[in-house]
Amino acid sequence: MSQSPEQKFTFDDKFKNDMLRAKKFLEYLQDVSERGSRADDLQLESLNMARTPCKTLYSEGSSRLLEYEVLGGPPRKTPILMIYSFINRWYILDLQPGHSFIEALSKAGFKVYMLDWGIPGPESSQLGFEYYLEKLALRAVKRIRRKHSGEKINLFGYCLGGTLAAIMAALHPEEYASQVLLTTPLAFKGAGILSLWTNKEFFDPAKLAAAFGCIPEEIIHAPFPMMKPKDALAKPRILFDNILNDSYLENFKSIDRWATDNVPFPGKVFKEFIGSCYQDDLLAMNQLKVGEAPVDLSKISAPTLNIFASNDHIVPAETARLNSIFMRGSKLTDREYPLSHLTVTVAHPMREKVWEDTVSWYEENNLV
Repeated sequence: MSQSPEQKFTFDDKFKNDMLRAKKFLEYLQDVSERGSRADDLQLESLNMARTPCKTLYSEGSSRLLEYEVLGGPPRKTPILMIYSFINRWYILDLQPGHSFIEALSKAGFKVYMLDWGIPGPESSQLGFEYYLEKLALRAVKRIRRKHSGEKINLFGYCLGGTLAAIMAALHPEEYASQVLLTTPLAFKGAGILSLWTNKEFFDPAKLAAAFGCIPEEIIHAPFPMMKPKDALAKPRILFDNILNDSYLENFKSIDRWATDNVPFPGKVFKEFIGSCYQDDLLAMNQLKVGEAPVDLSKISAPTLNIFASNDHIVPAETARLNSIFMRGSKLTDREYPLSHLTVTVAHPMREKVWEDTVSWYEENNLV
C-alpha cells in the first residue's frame, strides 16, 4: 500500500528531526568530553553559571570567602554567611541568573557571603574539624562581623554544610542571629542509603584517609548513581528526547556541569565526619568534640529555619524532621516541600517559593 503525501511528510519530518536530535546529542557529548573534570571560572562564565557579582574578601590555603553585591532592596543590616559541604562545589546555590538562591537573597537586600572550601590538595589531608570550623570558619565570621559593625550573622547551611553550620552555632552561639538548615541531617542513624554505605562493619574511613590523604572524588561519588539507579539510567534518554529544547538544554548543562565538578574530601575531616557522625552518631548524642570543645546542639539559641524535601533520598524527610529534637533552645520552624534533595534549590517554579519563604521567615523573625 502506497503512503499518502501526509504520511510521507510525517515520516520525513520525523526522520529529519531524529537526525538533528542525534547530531546535537553527539555534539553535547563531544563538548562534555572536552570540558574536563573540573570547571574553572572561565568555563563557568561561558556556561552563564555563578554570575551573581562577587569578590574574594580574603583567602586562606585553598579556601576563600566570597562577598556578593547587594542587587536590590530594601537594604538589610544582618549579613548571611553560607556554609557548603565538602562534597561538591558551592555554586549550586548560584547556578544561573534567575536560577540562584544567592541572587534571590541579594535582590531582597541581603549582603551574602559564601565560604568556599576550594579544591583541597595533599596539604589539606591532615586538616580536621578543628582547623576548618574553629580557625578558618571562625576567622571568616570575625571578619564579616567587623565589616558589619559587630552585627551578628545569619548562618545558612546546605546539606552537610548545614551540619557544619549547626556545629558552628553550637560552639559559638553568641556569634549568630539565626540559622537556615537546607536539607540538613543532624542525626545519622538510619539516615537513608548513605548510612548503609558507611556502616562501620564494612566501611573504614580511617583506612581510606591513610591510603589517599584526601579522598578522591571518584570514591566519594561512586555510591550516588546507585542510590537512584533508574534515574541514572534514564538520564541519557531524557536528554536525547529534549536535546532540541534550548531552555531544557541550558538548565541541563548547568546542573550536569555542577554534578560532575567534584572535589576531593580532606582525609582527616572525612574520617571525623564519617566516624563521628554517620557511624557513631555522636553529634545527635551531644558527644561530638571539635578539638577539646564539646558540641551541644541544645546551646543553639538563635531561631532556626529547617527546610527539607519530602522526596529526598540523601537526607530523608524523616531524618530532617528530627532536627527540632536536638536544638531544644532554638525556636525552630519546619518547611517541607514536595521536592527532592536537589530540586528544592533548582526546580521551577517551586524554587521561587523556597526563596520567598526564606526571606519571609527572616522578616518575621526580625533578622533583617
